[in-house]
Amino acid sequence: MKRSAGLCMLLAILHTVPAGWSALAAQERTGKGRNYPPQLAGAKVETYKTVGDVRLNLYLFLPPGHQPSDRRPAIVFFFGGGWNSGSPAQFEHQCRHLASRGMVAITADYRVASRHQVRVVQCVAD
Repeated sequence: MKRSAGLCMLLAILHTVPAGWSALAAQERTGKGRNYPPQLAGAKVETYKTVGDVRLNLYLFLPPGHQPSDRRPAIVFFFGGGWNSGSPAQFEHQCRHLASRGMVAITADYRVASRHQVRVVQCVAD
C-alpha cells in the first residue's frame, strides 16, 4: 500500500470513530442502552481499586475446572472509548471464548469522563 493511501485510510477511520464514541457517551449519561456497572454472568468479580464510592473491578473469566494453583496464560482487556465512555462488557464475548480455550481472560474497569467526571490523567492512573 502506498504511503498516501495508508494515511487516507487512517484519517477515514479517525474521522468515523468519534461519532460512535459520542453516541455511546450519550447512552451512558442518560442511562439508556448500557448497564453500569456491568453484570457479567459467570465472571468472578474482584475490586482492584476504590476511589470515593466508586469500586473499580476486574471481571475474571476462568477456564472450566480452573484451580487457583494452575499456571495458565492470561490476557487483560481494557475497553476503548476515548477516555470518555465504554464498559468492560465490550470484551465479554472475547473473554468467554478465550476462557473456553484454556486461558484466564480478564476485562478491567476504569473511570471515564461521562460517568465519573474525571480527566484523562485519572483514567490512566486507574
